[in-house]
Order: sequence, then C-alpha cells, then structure tokens
Amino acid sequence: MIIGKLVFGKDGLQFGLELCLARAGITAYPVTEATVTGCDVVLVSLCWYRDVYRLEAFQRRTGVHRGTGRPYWLAGGMQATMTPEVVAELVDAVFVGDGEEDLAGLLQQIEEHGDCDHPCLFKSGQDKVPEPKVCTPTAHAIQTNEGHGTWRVEIARGCKWRCAFCALGHLKPYAEVPLGELELVMRRIRNKRASFFAPERTAHSEWAAIKAGLRRHRIQDLSMDARLENLQEVDGPSVALGLEGLSERLRRTVGKPFTDDFILERIGGFVDSRRRVARVTTYFIGDLPGEEDSDWEAAWVLMHRINEAPWSRRLAITPCLFPLTPKRVTRLRDATIHLFRPYEKRWMDLITNHGKQWGFRVIHTLVNGPMERIMDALVERGGAPSYRVVRCLPDIVLCGKPPVSERLMMARKILANCKAQGISLEQLETGRRPGAAV
Repeated sequence: MIIGKLVFGKDGLQFGLELCLARAGITAYPVTEATVTGCDVVLVSLCWYRDVYRLEAFQRRTGVHRGTGRPYWLAGGMQATMTPEVVAELVDAVFVGDGEEDLAGLLQQIEEHGDCDHPCLFKSGQDKVPEPKVCTPTAHAIQTNEGHGTWRVEIARGCKWRCAFCALGHLKPYAEVPLGELELVMRRIRNKRASFFAPERTAHSEWAAIKAGLRRHRIQDLSMDARLENLQEVDGPSVALGLEGLSERLRRTVGKPFTDDFILERIGGFVDSRRRVARVTTYFIGDLPGEEDSDWEAAWVLMHRINEAPWSRRLAITPCLFPLTPKRVTRLRDATIHLFRPYEKRWMDLITNHGKQWGFRVIHTLVNGPMERIMDALVERGGAPSYRVVRCLPDIVLCGKPPVSERLMMARKILANCKAQGISLEQLETGRRPGAAV
C-alpha cells in the first residue's frame, strides 16, 4: 500500500504526523498534485484554520476528493481535532486527538477493508464528536531538513497555565517527557541545532536539568518562546512572549496578570543581559471580552514607558496583534467577537505613535482584517455547513492572496455566501446557531 502525506507548513514536515509514522514504523511519501493519484492513502495534518482552505484548494486543483475509494483521505492534527465537522466534509475520516498509538491499526484496516473504524474517528454525518485520544508523550526527534535542518524534540504536552484563550492547555492534560528519555536524544544529536519545545517549556519540572544537558552536549538551542517571568531562560538575542491583553485589566481576565512595571522589569532585564541589540516579539489579542478605549490608551502608555527607558535604544520590538477567534475547548468559547471592527488602523496608530514614530525600533506588523477573521470564524463556528461556503470560494481567497484593497469587499461576499447557506453573522460572532437557546 502506497501512503502519502500532505502538510502545509513551511518546511514540509509536521511533528505530530512524523511522530505517528515513526511509532507505526511506516514510511509515507510527500504528495504533490502530480503524485496524489498514485497513493492508496493520504494522511493530512491540519494545524490551523488556513489549512482547511489549503486542502480544499489542493483537492480542487487535482480533482481528487473524498469518497472515491482511492486515495483514502485520513486527517488529523490540532485543527482537525478542534473542528472535525468541517474537516470531515473534505476527507474520509478524521482522527480526533493523539494518533501515534493507533495509526498502524487504522492503516491496516484501510488496506484490508477499504475503510477504518475507531472510537476516536469522526466521519461526515455523525452527530457526536468523540472525546480526543490522549497519549503520553515520549522522547522523539525529527529533523526539519534531512541532514541539515534543526532537530525538533517534544518535551511536554498540554500546559499548566490553561490561559482562557488558549486551546493547548484545555485540549489535553499536562504531561512531561522524563529527563532520562530526553538525555538519550541529546546524546544522539550532540553538537547540532535543536528546538526542545512545549507549549510552555520552561514549566517542565526538570527544565534546569534539561537546559544544563543542552549545554553539556553542545546543542544550539534555537527555541525563543518563553513566558514573561522566564525570559532569562532564553540564551539567544531573540525572544517571543505573549502579553495578550492590551491592558493589565484585560491581561488579568485571561490569566496573565502582568502589570506594566513587571513587563518593563522583565523586558528591560532581557535587553540589558544581551550583548548587542535584543529582539523581542510580543503577542497581543484584540477583541477580548470587555475591551474598551481605555485598554488601547493603556497600551499606548506601556509603549510610551518603554520609549522612556534607557535600555529601549538597544531594543528591536515586533508587536503583533491577533484579534480573538474563540476556540470551542477554551473558557472563551462563547465569547462575542466583532468581525468588522477596524483593528488595522487602530493598531497602526499604536505602533507608529500616531504617525510620530517611537524613539526605539518597532517592526511594523499587519493585522487580520474582516476577510481573514470571517474565514477563521467560519471554520471554528460554522460546523459542517461551513464547507458549503468553503467550496464556493475563488482560488485566490483559498490561498489567502487577494489584493489588500479588495479584502473588505471579499469579506462581504463571503458573508453573503454564509447567509445563503444558513450561517449568519450573529452565529459567527457569538457562536449561537439559529434556534439555539440564549
């Protein structure tokens, strides 16, 4: 049986899928539009909402869809687990949760019977989504580019912090890979570049020993994510951290009660401890419940205080704003959002100091507008009927590349298509479907 794999990441690899294949002892070959028809099974890994649209584009270009018998489409991954209803309209079966213990058996069933069955499978037409399968993580390493790339090693799953907006802490319980197993991997990849990753890796109970092992084995640790409290755990000149709320008030509502003083202390300490320019990426969430004008004013005050700090002249900051799309497994799953709220202009005013520029280096970033937000909410809140909208979208939208000047118009066209399929703006913004009790 010829098994293909289809992922949409930058390097053609997805850790979860590679882990499943390694545990199953199975080889799968990357598929292209030219080779997909030669596969008996295609394993698809979907990590975020955009991958749903990319899969539709791929199938449209090839003319190969589910239900034809060959290839058999089997999907998994974070997005497939969170929204299996819409994904199941594109594939023959969706595996919900961790699949490394079950992939071999599923493939054997497909080879013998042309289909597969499992308590954690979801297929088009089912009424109930199964509970996600949970597996205990073990030490496993993959290399992003054969012979030359970075080694990726998982050290924990789930997250101890369980922030209100984040699916990673709510989808599965927190579990760690023991230091002894990680030590064996370190010996194997000695003197290499690596990313020992987890949703919050510095929360690992043996993190100090892991970090010491990386240094002892001369492994160049490329990971740059850290919570604000733990910025000094990053060795390089770059770090990425989530501040989330625009103000201390909003940060408290999502589980990150950082004061402005604490933010300045920690970022300033990171900058002062670097030899040259420190590069800091900060993530904010727009449209959190209760957001007001005063929260934007608080964000400006924070930027002003950074501007006044002497260490800011050795800082290059990349602030990023992501308007909220509630995930069903989180505490914010029922939050109301505002898909046409004009975040692009307000964000640009903040990061450019209302056109006057700040006295430190600020890398300008764009914000998802109504088109991208509607596409995201459609996958998250539209259920199976959302596929009837997805399949009608033009190729340029599926690939996310309409001219910026046309995206607002396209957002309204997508919304009109949603309405024709029984999906209202209210459903996308509140999560309430027609006829549902309030």
